[in-house]
Amino acid sequence: MKIQASTWQGIAIIGLFGLIISIIVWNAWLAPSETQVLARPIEFAIFLIPLAFLTRGLFAGSTSVHAYASFASLFYIGFGFWYVFTPLEEVYGAAMLIFSFMLYLGGFMYAKKTMVKPPNKKKK
Repeated sequence: MKIQASTWQGIAIIGLFGLIISIIVWNAWLAPSETQVLARPIEFAIFLIPLAFLTRGLFAGSTSVHAYASFASLFYIGFGFWYVFTPLEEVYGAAMLIFSFMLYLGGFMYAKKTMVKPPNKKKK
């Protein structure tokens, strides 16, 4: 069973918007006040600006943006592991891990499926 590139693009987009929504919902309403280290606007900027740059390219189907998205998602995977082991924020960490892994896998596989292969050179 071969999965089409558009399916991987959809998985990447779900991962992207899942990350955006979980970051906004957690930091705006659900974050415990005793675990808040940075000011909320600064935390929003750190977490959401890289995702905002990916949005247009993921919808347009740009191979290079999908490759960059798989690289950028590693940042969120690291923070997801950090939050999984932080008391009172395990749910946020698990959501961040799931959605960032979806972004990674979707971006990587889309880039792999749509990458232009160089022509074979024949030996003389």
